[in-house]
Amino acid sequence: MKRRTNKMRNIIRIFTSDAKRLATNVVAVVMIIGLTVIPSLYAWFNIMSNWDPYGEASTANLNVVVASCDQGTEIEGVELNIGNMVVSNLKENKTIGWVFVDSEEEAVDGVQSGDYYAALVIDESFSEDLISFLGGDIENPKITYYENEKKNAIAPKITGKVKTTVQEEINSAFVSTMAQALLSMSEYVVTDNSGNGGNFTNAVRDKLDDMDADLNTYITIVDSYIAIIDSANSLMDATNAVTDQLDSIMETGRSMANSADAAADAADGSIDTVSDMVTVNLDDVLKQIDNMADAVDDVFDKVDNTSNGMSDQIDSIKLAVEALQTSFNSAMENVNMNSTITQQKDAVNADFDKIEADLDNLKAASDKTSADSNAISQSLHADFDTCKKSVEALRTTYKDTVDPQLNSTMNSIQSSISEIQKILNYSSDSIKDVSSALDSYPDMMSFGKDKLVATRDDAIEMEGKLQDLIADMDDIESNDQYNILMSLIESDPDLIADFISSPVNLDQEPIYAMANNGSATAPFYVILSIWFGALILIAIMHTGLKTNPGCRNLRNWQKFFGRYIVFYLMGQLQTIITVLGCILYVGIQCDHPLMFWFAASFTSFTFTIFMYSLAYAFGNVGEAAAVVLMVIQVAGSGGTFPVEVLPKVFQYLYKYMPFAHGMNALREAIAGMHGNDYWMYLTEMTAYIGVALLFGLVISIPCKKLNEKIEESKERTDLLV
Repeated sequence: MKRRTNKMRNIIRIFTSDAKRLATNVVAVVMIIGLTVIPSLYAWFNIMSNWDPYGEASTANLNVVVASCDQGTEIEGVELNIGNMVVSNLKENKTIGWVFVDSEEEAVDGVQSGDYYAALVIDESFSEDLISFLGGDIENPKITYYENEKKNAIAPKITGKVKTTVQEEINSAFVSTMAQALLSMSEYVVTDNSGNGGNFTNAVRDKLDDMDADLNTYITIVDSYIAIIDSANSLMDATNAVTDQLDSIMETGRSMANSADAAADAADGSIDTVSDMVTVNLDDVLKQIDNMADAVDDVFDKVDNTSNGMSDQIDSIKLAVEALQTSFNSAMENVNMNSTITQQKDAVNADFDKIEADLDNLKAASDKTSADSNAISQSLHADFDTCKKSVEALRTTYKDTVDPQLNSTMNSIQSSISEIQKILNYSSDSIKDVSSALDSYPDMMSFGKDKLVATRDDAIEMEGKLQDLIADMDDIESNDQYNILMSLIESDPDLIADFISSPVNLDQEPIYAMANNGSATAPFYVILSIWFGALILIAIMHTGLKTNPGCRNLRNWQKFFGRYIVFYLMGQLQTIITVLGCILYVGIQCDHPLMFWFAASFTSFTFTIFMYSLAYAFGNVGEAAAVVLMVIQVAGSGGTFPVEVLPKVFQYLYKYMPFAHGMNALREAIAGMHGNDYWMYLTEMTAYIGVALLFGLVISIPCKKLNEKIEESKERTDLLV
């Protein structure tokens, strides 16, 4: 027991010797004060610089420039400029230091020069594109976002929230406005158009009933069409039979037309012949009249005045006149008589009769006086002249009237016969086309009937579904939730519009809530300051004994623990100052102050003995190793970013880093405990104490000579400490 006490006395002697030398040296006291305060300053300043970087008071200092190039648009004569509305709303927003300029060039130049962190440029067709859906040609409105990522690493992440927020606000406002406009028609939705106050479902039900009646009428009409097609098929059969008979009839008609055409040609020739004969005969009659007149004159000139001689001559002339009259009547028999020709023919016959009467009178006057005979002769000449004029008139009438009429009539007949032939030929072709069409009609009728039957079946099926829909409408009308919705739309359409624009409310329930970002980062900076404090201790203070404080038989472990007590106490002073300053000066959130101090104190003990052991065992190499470990832990311990987003190598090393366990213990004390996690994290840190003792008590012995050689080499340089 006494030997053990002596061993502990050596440790105490080493500590008391160190304490006296420090206390009696003013420079040493000043340095000790500095060594205890500097780490706390590192923690405090970093915590305060990260106190609330995402709060409105901080982000309001970030300048984001806005330029609206929107030209606006017009709806039904109403000017609309959404860009100006966005700018007006942003002017009321104080979360960002908004700066407003007039042009895109000015905004972009400001971002490039570093005057602004980011820029929002509203496109010139923003308003027009926003309502483009009204015209059917939809164009998404554009807001161009520019950000200067070179200026700061975190600022783009903060300002990047701006673009998302602006986009969401515009979308929400647009949806809300549209929904409110639509829901303002709630009177139409809730009541029908009749003005009777009826429910909308009743109006729909009435429309469905009308549609059902229309469908039934449609089905009846389709059935009628099907019956008509069946009747048409019978009619087609009868028509086909008639068509066959029409072919025979048309053939007979064509034969008769051809015969009539030949007869017309013959008649036309006969008419020409008759016309020529009539003309010749009439000319002959005129000549005979002249001859007879001359014969009468010869009678008076050559025949003596004996009664017997004159009488014979007159008889001969009379016979000639009668023969001429007969010849005239024969020639006129082939002439088509009209009233004029008939009258003129009768006049000529009357003239012949008068001539014959005058000849009889002349014959009777042959035994009378010469004066009487001359009077009769003059009368006879007058009759001949009259007869000749009548024949000439008849001849003229025939040539100018009858003959052209006959020719015109024959031409008309021939033209008519030609037209009849064309009609018969066309009718024959048409009958063939009709017959061909009629042959295809049965298939067409059958196809049409099949389609009509299918249509009727579809209409019947539709009518059945319509009945189901009517039944569903009845169910909807009796549904309580539907009636509540209708009442809500009628009473408060704005509430529904707000719901449509933002149907989901995010109810944020923080677990282990942090009052501010500074409190959230405090575990990292406190742990870092404790490590930093231990690091400057081993960098400024010697871990090995330079002089013997009057102890006998000093062992390695006695030297180790004797000198470590100073390092431990210095580390605890650093820790208590840092902890008190964080709670009382900086004002971090801390739900369990005593446990916060204990975790920091235990961490300080772990870090100081660990780094003291490294320096004790390896000298300057150990100090360098402590620096390297700090750098690695700053990057990969998850103090600023979740370890899951770090490179794989840090994710692997994370569980071996003392920073991680110390920070987790401090988080438990700051934000709230979870089970025994606090004690588990502290227990995990004891592994580093074991490693430290291994370095300081075991590995340091074989490394002693190596460290001495390194020290000698450093001293020879006259530069290295």
